[in-house]
Amino acid sequence: MKDNWRICWVALLLVALCFGSCGDDNNNEGDASNIAFNPNNPVQVSGINPTTGGFGQRLVIYGENFGNDPSIVNVLVGGKKAIVINVKSESIYCLVPSQAYSGEVEVQITNGDAPVVSAVAEVKFEYVRKQLVSTLCGSRRDDGGYDTKDGPFNDCGAFGSPNWMEFDPKYPHLLYVAADRGAGDENEGNGDMRILDLKNRYVGTALTEGDMGGTNRGRALAFFDENHMAVAVDQGDELRATVYGFTRNKEAPQDDDHNYRMWGNRVALVNFKSSNTVAFHPVDGDMYFNSYDKGQFFRVDRQQIQDIFDGVRTTPADKEVLFQMDNGWEYNIRIHPTGNYAYIVSINKHYIQRTNYDWASKRFVTPFVVAGTAERADYIDGIGTSARLRTPYQGVFVKNPEYAGQEDEYDFILCDKMNQCIRKITPQGKVSTFAGRGSASLNDNPWGYVDGDLRQDARFDRPKGIAYDEANDTYYIGDGSNRRIRKIAYEGEE
Repeated sequence: MKDNWRICWVALLLVALCFGSCGDDNNNEGDASNIAFNPNNPVQVSGINPTTGGFGQRLVIYGENFGNDPSIVNVLVGGKKAIVINVKSESIYCLVPSQAYSGEVEVQITNGDAPVVSAVAEVKFEYVRKQLVSTLCGSRRDDGGYDTKDGPFNDCGAFGSPNWMEFDPKYPHLLYVAADRGAGDENEGNGDMRILDLKNRYVGTALTEGDMGGTNRGRALAFFDENHMAVAVDQGDELRATVYGFTRNKEAPQDDDHNYRMWGNRVALVNFKSSNTVAFHPVDGDMYFNSYDKGQFFRVDRQQIQDIFDGVRTTPADKEVLFQMDNGWEYNIRIHPTGNYAYIVSINKHYIQRTNYDWASKRFVTPFVVAGTAERADYIDGIGTSARLRTPYQGVFVKNPEYAGQEDEYDFILCDKMNQCIRKITPQGKVSTFAGRGSASLNDNPWGYVDGDLRQDARFDRPKGIAYDEANDTYYIGDGSNRRIRKIAYEGEE
C-alpha cells in the first residue's frame, strides 16, 4: 500500500511539473508579444476593433511588429492624430480623434533617424459624427459682470436672461432672443430683444425695453404670420397691455448693414396682468396667452388679432378663459406642430401637462399630467409622474425619424433650468437627460460652463431658452447665468 501511495504522489508531482512548464511556456509567449520594434521586419496591420464609432471611441489595432514603446508610435485615423494609450508588438490601444471623417487607419513607427515605417489597415473605420455642445456667442467681463451690446459674435457682450427664442419665419437665418435682466442684474445688461444673425455672425437689437412698453421683462414671442409678431410681457399686477403686437416695417438688413430694427407700429393685442407666454395655433390661428395672477389660460379669436393689425379694431381683443390653474401659476405654452395638442410647462410648479385640442369647438380642453408631479422638484429620469423636473422652461418639438409612421412623430426637447440640463420627453412620456450635468471629475456640482460631449463633458448654468433649426439639426440654447448662447450640433457644422 505504501508503494502504491508513493507511485501516486510521484505521478501527481509529474503532472504538476507538466502544468507548470506549460504555464511557463504561456508566459514566455506573453513576453514575446511585447518585444521591441524590429526595423528589419515590416509593420503590418491585420485588423481593427471596433470598426465604427465616434470621437473618443476606444480603438484596438491588431498586427505585427508595433514594438513596445508608445513614444515612437503614431496612429492616424482619417488623417487625424489619435491618442495612443498602450502599445504591444501585436496590438495598439488608442482613442479615436475628432473629425476623423475619412476613416483610414494608419500606423507609423518613428525609430530615431531611420525613415518612418508605416502600414495602413485594409478596413476603414466608419466615423460617426457626435453631437457636441459649443459656445456660439456671448462672454462675461473678467470681474464676472457683463455688458450687452451689438456686435459680431466674438464681441457682442453677453445676454441678460434669455427667456425665449424663436426663428424669424421670413428670414430663417435670424433668431430672436427675448430676455430680461433677472434678479440682481439691475446695474448690468438690459431687457432688449436681441437678434442673432446666423448668416453674418452678428448680434443686433430688434426691440428695446422702451419699444416693449418700458418693461425689462420680455417673457416670450410668437409670430402671427411673416410680418406680424406678438410679445408677452410681465408688467406686474397692473391691468394693462400684457401682449403687444408689432408689424414688420423693414426687410432684413443686407450683409454690410447691421440695422435690425425691423419692427414698429406697436399695438396692444390684449390687456391683463403678468403674462408669461403667447402662442398661435398653427392651423386655426387663434392666440393663446396666460396670466400669472390666477393661472388663467386664455384664448383670443384669430380674426380679432387680424383686425387689430389691420387697424379695423382700435381696442384690445376680447379674451376667453378656457381653464384656470391656481394663483401664482407661472407657465408657458408650446403647441404641437400638428395643432392636435399643447404642452403647458409649469415653471414654478415643476411639471408638464398636456391639453388636447377639440377641433370641433376649436378649444383646448382640460389638461392632464404627462411628466413630473406638481410642486415635487427633483432630478429623476423616468416615465410620466415618476420623473422629476426642477423649473422647466422653454421647449421645442423635434421630429424623430425613428417614429416615422407613428401617430406622434415628435420628441419634446426642453430646458430644465434648475436641474442645469436639457431634457427629452418622448410621445409616451419617457423623460431622459439629453445634454448637461457632465464633467464629473471637476466637482460635484451639476452646473458650470463646459463645452464638449453632450453628457460626458457639457455643463450649463440655468438654461432657459431653446430653438431648433430642423434643416441643420441644430439646437440653440439661451444659457441663463452663463449669459451666453450655446449650440448643440454635429461635429463639423459651423
